Amino acid sequence: MSKRFTAFSPAALALGTALSVASLAAALPLPQSGELANQVSSIAASAGDMPVFELWGKALELREADDFGTEGALDRVLDDLLDEGTISPRGTLFLVACRLQGDDPDISSLSNLLKPLISSGDTEAAQGAGAILGDPIFRGLSRSTRDSLTDEMLVAARDATRSPDYRLRFAQSAYTVGSGSQRKDALQEMRTFLKSSDPELRAKGALALASTAQPIEGLLRRELERLERLPDMRGSLASAYIKRERYKETTERRLKDLAAENRSVPPELDEFNLVLEMINNMHLEGSKVTREDLVAAAMEGMLRWMDPHSSYLSSEAYSKFFQDLEAEYSGIGAYVNEDPDNGLFTIVRPIYSGPAYEAGLKTDDKIVRIDDWPTLGKPVDEIIKRLKGKPGTTAKLYIWRRGMDSELIDRPTEDMVFEVTRRKIDIPAGSSQLLPGGIGLLELSTFSRQAMAGMKEDIERMKADGMRALVLDLRYNSGGLLTQARDVADLFLDPGKLVVTTEGRGRPPEHLKTRTKALLPEGVPVVILTSRFTASASEIVSGALRDHDRATLIGKTTFGKGSVQQLIPVGVPQDEWQDTNRNGAWDNWEKITVDHDGDGEVDYAPRLKLTIARYLLPKGDSIHRELDDEGNILSMGGVEPDFVVDTPTIERWKFDEQRRLYDEGHIRDYVDKHWDANQELFGHLAVNDGLDTGLYPGFDDFYASLDTSLGTGDVRRVIREEIRRRVQDALGREFPRGDFVEDPQLQKAIEVALEELGQTTDDVAEFRPLFDVGLSERAHELAQLSGPVGADLRQARALIEDARNRPNGLSEEELDEVLRLLEKAEEN
Repeated sequence: MSKRFTAFSPAALALGTALSVASLAAALPLPQSGELANQVSSIAASAGDMPVFELWGKALELREADDFGTEGALDRVLDDLLDEGTISPRGTLFLVACRLQGDDPDISSLSNLLKPLISSGDTEAAQGAGAILGDPIFRGLSRSTRDSLTDEMLVAARDATRSPDYRLRFAQSAYTVGSGSQRKDALQEMRTFLKSSDPELRAKGALALASTAQPIEGLLRRELERLERLPDMRGSLASAYIKRERYKETTERRLKDLAAENRSVPPELDEFNLVLEMINNMHLEGSKVTREDLVAAAMEGMLRWMDPHSSYLSSEAYSKFFQDLEAEYSGIGAYVNEDPDNGLFTIVRPIYSGPAYEAGLKTDDKIVRIDDWPTLGKPVDEIIKRLKGKPGTTAKLYIWRRGMDSELIDRPTEDMVFEVTRRKIDIPAGSSQLLPGGIGLLELSTFSRQAMAGMKEDIERMKADGMRALVLDLRYNSGGLLTQARDVADLFLDPGKLVVTTEGRGRPPEHLKTRTKALLPEGVPVVILTSRFTASASEIVSGALRDHDRATLIGKTTFGKGSVQQLIPVGVPQDEWQDTNRNGAWDNWEKITVDHDGDGEVDYAPRLKLTIARYLLPKGDSIHRELDDEGNILSMGGVEPDFVVDTPTIERWKFDEQRRLYDEGHIRDYVDKHWDANQELFGHLAVNDGLDTGLYPGFDDFYASLDTSLGTGDVRRVIREEIRRRVQDALGREFPRGDFVEDPQLQKAIEVALEELGQTTDDVAEFRPLFDVGLSERAHELAQLSGPVGADLRQARALIEDARNRPNGLSEEELDEVLRLLEKAEEN
């Protein structure tokens, strides 16, 4: 029978606990199979009186004497005894230690038996459990179980009421079994002891750190060299660790010498290495960073010095960058973050085509537990990792909602559970809405691999519903894939039209042209909204459609990023995995085949994002912002709009006051109060309320109850924002950020689109009360005032309202009078 001997307690075994096989034969006469259970049970029962280090010896003895005739007999007896669950803590340690050395132990069940011992009042037994749980075999637990176990061990390592040996034991085991940030946390706990002013604590911390195979340098090396001189076991261990490090250093030096024979190092790199050494050894914070951190920072500095868009992407940064471009993953389908008001992990908004929404989750839901793992106080990225998983698996989510008992956050009940089946999630690249008058609004937020397909689907749906013109909102689009930019242009231009030219160093220009018949024919007006955040691929689309006279641009000049970056792998080799779904990315349920650092996660090779070319628009213009060596702007770059319309702004005091009303719950309370009886009405108001506060049930009484300096229009606006969020969830469809009721840039786009169709906003009843309402709305708010000032302002409002019904609007004399009255009111 094959045996597996664990390494859970090398220190204990070094204490002279192992017995010879000869003494074993006398201590444990080989029983017949019928007697085996009684003998093992007897040892387990007596274990409560044994020191823990003797238990390890007994476990080894029993395994060495395992010649009971029937293969697997001992393992079956151990499993039966462990299943009974009536054994003392030290008896459990003995049985688990023995079972781990047998064939195919059920590590999940064994870890569950050991977990209660972590907090045991029997400190020696608790440390014994920590020693066993530090066996690398427990890295084979499922990801969620392993993370939960490691979190418990980290809690133990931080427990200041426990002994240093207890805390360090669990820190070492957490490092061995944990992954990612958990290993960093475990190392930090050990380093806390190393930095102690107490020599005994410093020694314990040094030996614990050295056992993790961390580089022995700086303070750790000095402490081990001090311990090496001691004539006891600590000295022997310190000496062994230092010898191991010296052997490693010698090997690395020989490899470097061999490499040096084949290449010469430029003198400037000698200076670079000297600076690294000086930072590590002399800088005030030098002990807190690694050479790898410094080299990465140096590469980032070089690239940023060349241009603002070149950069160094670490493994973690590249992983996020790749997912943003691919716009797909496997999980529950929701935008999530931590609520800054209460620290709870919150669904900012479900993805309406995803399983979370289908399971009934809503905006502002708080996920307080995933399966048996509480989320409170956990890092957002760790929670997100647990929400992701293999398609078809189920996440058991405990959801807390505002108005529920706050005690349920820490102690959720089963009636709070939503079970969500994970699946592949395609992150929408945008959203759309058919506005009155047959004006389609399509917001595109990124040029991911899903961009063109999603746009095509939205346009075809709006065409079927009567769309006559399209407003394409690129104000919040910072770019993405160049090929997607060409594919999006395909939707508006005939085949063979030049979209963009890229020219680079030592390479011929590359021309990207449209390839398919336009989805929207020439007769359908297209208006594009731009801003200073419109960049890269979105600038290409805007500029190409403008150059081909296919679109009118409205808003502000775009960002001015007209350069091409290429991703180039550098540095350490990339881990390898079985890409089951063939998406080119590692999903945490896929098997890792090569794990260079053994952390249980795929580490991508770092990348250089290197600028290699620039874009030219169809007419040959560069959109790139040019800077001199001192950062001064030589050329603004960007794409100029045909109509400049400023982004709507709000005064700071108004923003703060609106935020106060929302944070204090007034706005949510109002919507909650009226939601059930007015869902249909709120659905209409979310689309268009005509700026009329009278349409909101109980508005006047609600406004009067507020202690606020905001006008009625400002309160109406923040109520409507909350209603739009609720209506999105009810409809299962996201509104574009552009809102024709409040957005002057979008209003101008609508005017231009209607003009190309031979109409004006007066021809569309829904638009008539909304356009050019600035004076009217302000006059209406001020006219609520009492006294002579209010009377004058009511007169000003009457002039404006009367002018609405006249073809030519206000005369110059009437406009002067209105402005005079408003200015007088502002002064008073």
